[in-house]
Amino acid sequence: MTTGRNAADRYFSKGRELVKPVVHGIARRALPVVERASGTKYVRERAAGGAGAGKSGGSAKKIATDTARAYRTLASGLKGKTADDTNGWTVAPSTREVDAKSRQLARVKAHATLSEALAQGEALGESVVDAGRVIVGEGYLAEAVSIGLNLRSHVSTEEAGRVILGMAHQRSSDPEVAWAEFEKIDDRDIIVSAAEEYFPTAIDTLGQEALPLLDHSKQAGETDRWSDKAVLRTAESAFCIGAFDHVRTLVEARLDRPSDQMDSAVRYELNRMLDWLPGGKHLEPLPTTVGKRNFGVLSYDQPGIRSRNIGDYIQTIASIGHLLRYENLSFSGDQGLTELFKKFRKSVKEERKYAGPEAELNLVEVYRDGNVYQDIPEDTWYIAFGWYMHDIFGKSFNIPFHPNLRPILLSVFVRYPEMLTPDAIDYLKKYGPVGCRDWQSVAVLRAVGVPAFFSGCLTTTVDTLFPAPPTDRRSGTLRIDWTKGGKGPKKKQTVTAIRDKSFPENLELARNWVADYAYKYKRVLTSRLHANLPARSVGAEVDFEPKNKSDSRFGGLIGIDENEFDAIRDGILDKLSVMIPLIATGASEDEIYSKWSEITSDDMAAADEYLATAELPIEDSTAIDAAVNKVDKVTPEAQVTDVFMTVEKGEESLVSTAIRSIDAHASGRYRIWLPSGAASAEGIAEIQAQLSLGAVESLGALSYADITNENDLAQALLPVLFPNHERLVVVPAAGEFSSDIVELSKADLGTALIAAKHDVRKNRSSGLTLMRRIASSFGDDHVGALNFVFASHAGLTEDFVPFDPQIAVLNLSQLRSEDLVSKIIGLMNDLKLSYVDAMQMIICGRYSDIGDEWNVRAQWETSDNPKLVNWRRQTRHYGRMALSR
Repeated sequence: MTTGRNAADRYFSKGRELVKPVVHGIARRALPVVERASGTKYVRERAAGGAGAGKSGGSAKKIATDTARAYRTLASGLKGKTADDTNGWTVAPSTREVDAKSRQLARVKAHATLSEALAQGEALGESVVDAGRVIVGEGYLAEAVSIGLNLRSHVSTEEAGRVILGMAHQRSSDPEVAWAEFEKIDDRDIIVSAAEEYFPTAIDTLGQEALPLLDHSKQAGETDRWSDKAVLRTAESAFCIGAFDHVRTLVEARLDRPSDQMDSAVRYELNRMLDWLPGGKHLEPLPTTVGKRNFGVLSYDQPGIRSRNIGDYIQTIASIGHLLRYENLSFSGDQGLTELFKKFRKSVKEERKYAGPEAELNLVEVYRDGNVYQDIPEDTWYIAFGWYMHDIFGKSFNIPFHPNLRPILLSVFVRYPEMLTPDAIDYLKKYGPVGCRDWQSVAVLRAVGVPAFFSGCLTTTVDTLFPAPPTDRRSGTLRIDWTKGGKGPKKKQTVTAIRDKSFPENLELARNWVADYAYKYKRVLTSRLHANLPARSVGAEVDFEPKNKSDSRFGGLIGIDENEFDAIRDGILDKLSVMIPLIATGASEDEIYSKWSEITSDDMAAADEYLATAELPIEDSTAIDAAVNKVDKVTPEAQVTDVFMTVEKGEESLVSTAIRSIDAHASGRYRIWLPSGAASAEGIAEIQAQLSLGAVESLGALSYADITNENDLAQALLPVLFPNHERLVVVPAAGEFSSDIVELSKADLGTALIAAKHDVRKNRSSGLTLMRRIASSFGDDHVGALNFVFASHAGLTEDFVPFDPQIAVLNLSQLRSEDLVSKIIGLMNDLKLSYVDAMQMIICGRYSDIGDEWNVRAQWETSDNPKLVNWRRQTRHYGRMALSR
């Protein structure tokens, strides 16, 4: 290992020398190599005889040549093509080449970590943790899994293998999958080295039952050996299950260390976490006024992170205007807020003012995403608007809200459908109907049974605090996060300094931003929703060009004319002009929410009508029949299990191996049906000769309209290609069987349309999130995206977990009876969805589970006793596909 390590050292030492002159030019890639590497203008300009030619030009040319030579020397030592014409003077390497080389260099560095750790005297297990963390961090999950499987297959390195598998699965899958590996590790040194991954995964999986593991590690003195990041990540997970005593113990013990012995960023976060524990500043009693009703002003702090988006505070400015327009309404409570309200009251538009009731409200600061950790006084009302929810440490959501809060749910954006737990749904039903900022949120809430309507965004009303001057003296153009270039003043809506300011100071800052739109700049160019809407509200000319017009935040807010904009603004003003006086005068909770239901009933009816206009495309069955009639259909045979094997591009060589593994475990006769072109007649005959119970056949060539993926098309047409079959097994060519295909074919279907396994990948836990992701892919067609959202959500009553149709038993008779082929082909042909996504949209949660062992996806999970290993789009285990020893 020492020799290997020295070789790696020499390589990286040389690499560092070579990288220095290219880091600015090559890594950034925006311009040819020399421009930033040398710190001069592009050499080609100098060579053309421009100003500065001569000595400095020759020097720059030499730097360019040296830079290019350094790049070629470094890049040629890595795999892949290296451009020969990259001379640093007129030709730079392509973006694709530089990306490829950068990834290869990262991969080499990751693998070198193991040898370096061993050379420094670490044990194998600890060295594997170091290496695995780098490999996983660089995104090489398939390689980490392959290494982990190899190590796990030998008794002497089994636990080293399990730790790297757990680290990979923690990144890619549900925590239960990672814990299945971690929990089988007994080596305490490995556990300590991997504490950053091990203990958070244990808590996320086991909840309170994981706390004895922390206690044991503390009692054994192991927590003192944990890395700073391990302490932070474990404390975060413990915080999310309310284990505050354990959090305090971990955090205070680590903070006792001298500053120079701790990561400064971790120290900052740990100190911040203490503020959210019982006794911390965020749980200090909020100021109240005896006998006065409390009213919350929405703020943006929470245990995980404090907002640095000025757009959030602009929303709060808009909400304040709805209180200040009532001239007889007074305010007490939080001194900073009351002083700010006095200042802002002076600028309320005359035409928006009302005398209103003579009443006093006690102002309290309410955290949008962290109010469950505050000491909220009883009977606190507030307008609950904005982005719900920003998760806490990526693990939990602040819903239901604090029990003392009474929300008016208006201008709400549901960012993560995963936040809609049963408790959250019940809570929103109790305080609904929910006024939604966007139409996508209306659809998702209604899909889980929450009454919801479209209200639009509260920032359309921010002009309440910005009276128009007698003469409009605005001029020039301001660019807010504008991506299309241009000269002139520019701003970014993300302002890091916000986190160091008080709440009133940030509100003052937000007001100044809107004042620029109202009084300084005539035109605003922006990609930000909360620059677009406030600027339009105060009369600026706005060009709104977001990165993705089909983003779920924009439904109903993009592409709207002035009449539609005014309708949103007037609707919000009218509703709150009813609710604020009721709240201020002490009306009962029942009376207030009864009135809310009454004044939103027309909007609810309008939402009913609007949502009902959308339908998913359905293909003409006559056209489908015409396409299918060109090929021979399959007739069932008694006591024969029929199997369709999907073969993606590049998997042709796997067909023979997969079929032989099926044959080795089959208990009865079976037929394998391959897509057209997946294997030649000679290849099929060769496979057939090796089988004892099976037969191999090929379907005819298929084509349909604009669907180019024949493998997807064949799967979509299976119910009509096998017109007299009750069920059909589907497996991938990249599959390895260690159990009986006949057993799989007998999976319990009941009334389900398909038997399959839930998708274990971390980003596939919610069907509603998947629908939203598909809608976002519509790009500039934001109208089509909205139509898809409406139609795909229609008929749902709850969220569902997506399934993996790569290994499945199809209920063909039921699929035919509901004419699902026409629906699936419609999505694939008209909307260009893949077969997998089209199946999710049509079947939703109407599937039965075939069991975890029948579809073990090697990159995302492992099993000691798999029945079928699915290697599709994953690195092979060094040519050996078995997951078990």
